Amino acid sequence: MNWAVIMAGGSGTRFWPESRKHRAKQFLNLFGRKTLLEQSFNRIKKVIPSSRILVFTALDKAASTAKQLHIPRSQVIGEPVGRNTAPCAAWAASLILRKDPSAVMGIFPADHFIKDETTFAKVLRVAYEQADQEGMPVTLGIKPDQPHTGYGYLEMASKNVTVRGTPVFFLKCFHEKPQLARAQAYFRSRKFLWNAGIFIWRADCLLETTRRELPAVFKTVVKIAAGGISAAVVKKLFSKVPSISIDYGLMEKLAGGILTIPVAMGWSDVGSWSTLKDVLPIDENKNLSIGNNLLVESSGNVVKGSGRLIATVGLRDHVVVDTGDAVLVCPISETESIRKIVNELKIKNMHRFL
Repeated sequence: MNWAVIMAGGSGTRFWPESRKHRAKQFLNLFGRKTLLEQSFNRIKKVIPSSRILVFTALDKAASTAKQLHIPRSQVIGEPVGRNTAPCAAWAASLILRKDPSAVMGIFPADHFIKDETTFAKVLRVAYEQADQEGMPVTLGIKPDQPHTGYGYLEMASKNVTVRGTPVFFLKCFHEKPQLARAQAYFRSRKFLWNAGIFIWRADCLLETTRRELPAVFKTVVKIAAGGISAAVVKKLFSKVPSISIDYGLMEKLAGGILTIPVAMGWSDVGSWSTLKDVLPIDENKNLSIGNNLLVESSGNVVKGSGRLIATVGLRDHVVVDTGDAVLVCPISETESIRKIVNELKIKNMHRFL
């Protein structure tokens, strides 16, 4: 059967001051009436029954996550410490295999935006079929619409097959986030896709690859998944496994043995305040205004309030966010550096703002 695993353990510091320790990015309502996590869950359950969707998140958020998604607490796995995506994926595979030895599992970020959910569902069904039939992991690659330097890239090799009009390629290799000149070359070649971090893989193959490539992770997660140990022991064991991504720890070890499906579905990783302009309506002056705002002779801004009037005049290409207890002001070009504020707050022991 097909299963899904949603990874909801990130902190999302680039969305400070809205994103805090108690309310990470995936729990924010940045657009629409639902949180990013709710939108991800609802999107996936159109393909996978909700009873076969597991959610991994921080242990202290597990109960509230189950309540928000209206699923049993047993479907939400609380990680005692964050250890990136490879240990999480292996833990999930171990749990699922105990229930379904023939399982094919999809691994999904909790905090992305996808506009065209019909295309997403169509391609996802093909990915599950191919992962099952070929015994190889399948990753969804986003067709780039610009030479972006903020994403990792997937380099396509030859076409493997076309399924119901959807082409499936072999993946040649992964590439790190490039400098602009290289990103432009990637874009021109049409052989490169953005890495969306969405993987579909047979659970037994994933776990076997973990056993071979990350033996310490394998040994630990299999023991945890077997159950019968206390929460304190789980924390002690999981704290000792290496923190490594599924890309580095597993996927990049399988060069030539991975499939990829190029897809255009209005995807965004919603990585920072500036990316909201890509998914929400902007005015004639290219401002994104959320809340009670008055923007005079201002352009290219992202302004989000919490009730109080925010007024600007002559402001160009800035982010202004008011959460009531904190206000962020920074150039749009510096939104990737907002995490520096979080670091300074820690250094200055201003924990009530974290």
